[in-house]
Amino acid sequence: MKPDCLACLYNQMLRLSKAMHCDDACATKIMEESAARIARLRMDQTPPEAAAILYPEAAAVKGAADPYAELKALSTQRAASLIPGARQAVTAAKEPLDAALRAAVAGNVIDYATQVAFGLEEEIRTIFEVPFSIDHKERFLGKLRWARNLLVIGDNVGEHLFDKLMMETFRQYLPELEIRYMVRGRPIINDVTFKEAKEAGIGDVARIVDSGVDTPGFLLERASDEGRRAYEEADLILAKGMGNYECMESWADERVMFLLKIKCDVVARKLGKKIGDLIAMMPAEAGR
Repeated sequence: MKPDCLACLYNQMLRLSKAMHCDDACATKIMEESAARIARLRMDQTPPEAAAILYPEAAAVKGAADPYAELKALSTQRAASLIPGARQAVTAAKEPLDAALRAAVAGNVIDYATQVAFGLEEEIRTIFEVPFSIDHKERFLGKLRWARNLLVIGDNVGEHLFDKLMMETFRQYLPELEIRYMVRGRPIINDVTFKEAKEAGIGDVARIVDSGVDTPGFLLERASDEGRRAYEEADLILAKGMGNYECMESWADERVMFLLKIKCDVVARKLGKKIGDLIAMMPAEAGR
């Protein structure tokens, strides 16, 4: 973590209190307890690991098992209304597999834990034309054509519908490809869990894997046996969003491509890019 992350986490606790419809007394307690907890956080951990400490403690003040349940349902409705247009654009594209990746990263703007917000409708309108600031999609797709199995590590609810569209497209052009879709082990922020993935019908196009991880980003040491096996057995891995990037980038695993939109200064500085930039990065390609 960087010093900026501490302020970001504190602001996330305020947004969380509003998402839970806290009154002033509840919100004040959350903010006071969060401030004390943030002051004791270790800086040698990732932001998602810190979030996994703060969110459950704050949610317990209100007694909410899934504080973002209401917003996740709304995100799913918004995303569902845009899927037909996105599917049409992918089908009409000269490079449908590339377009499918673009549709999937467009959904990554649905995020309630970041310092800036982007409009999903605007993202979908422009996503098939804008350049990526780091673009290793071609290398990833070259590997995908030879892969026996692909692991997609999901990120946020709403975004998961665009992931489903991407995986449907992969299966259409690569019918022998086995796909696994990894979700969080329990509700954390607005990240996708087994419940939302199953409700979206993702099980029709991929095997849904419960990672067992309680952080908003995949960490192998916190994974269940099933999650660990899915990661270790994958020929190719697509990791969605900043949380997965923050947890996994130091591993330098050549099987992984990170697919995300930059939504904070810390990640922007790390990558040498700007907030709002689109990233499709395989670690072995970094710096080339």
